[in-house]
Amino acid sequence: MVNSKEASAKKVDSKKVDLKVDLKKGKTKSKTSKALSINNIDLLIREYELPEEGLTPTIILHKMSETLELYLKLIQQILQPEEFHAVYECNAFNDTDKAGLFDLYKRLIITHRELLKAVILCEDKTSIATIQFVHEEIQGVKKQMLEIVEKMQQSWKTDSSKDKQKGTKQYFG
Repeated sequence: MVNSKEASAKKVDSKKVDLKVDLKKGKTKSKTSKALSINNIDLLIREYELPEEGLTPTIILHKMSETLELYLKLIQQILQPEEFHAVYECNAFNDTDKAGLFDLYKRLIITHRELLKAVILCEDKTSIATIQFVHEEIQGVKKQMLEIVEKMQQSWKTDSSKDKQKGTKQYFG
């Protein structure tokens, strides 16, 4: 019985190896799988710090998820600050800014949920379409995210005299 379990495990491992995708060339190593192609794979490798060896659609999706989660966390810190630095930085954003940030947050949440669906389905065709979609969304919000981070950073460089009016210093004790 142990030998049959080991044999099954070896078959599963060999299938994993056979199904690994050489996305850079746009082909799978499996004889039964159809060719996969991802546009701008070199850009994706560089952008998301992907390994060139053993690259699969799932690995790409997980790396993209890390980027989305970072963006979401930054926005959350402004919309609902809980840490010292976030409470201070959120004062740099007025109500109009925060409304725009909430719209951006919704866009990123929808993108992240789409990514999660692809990870759950684990189908190459769906994963590749999702990779393209998520990459376009991330590229589309990158400039806004940079502006947000710059505004957060700038909040530390501004004169703290207006903080007294807002009660921030008193709040921090």
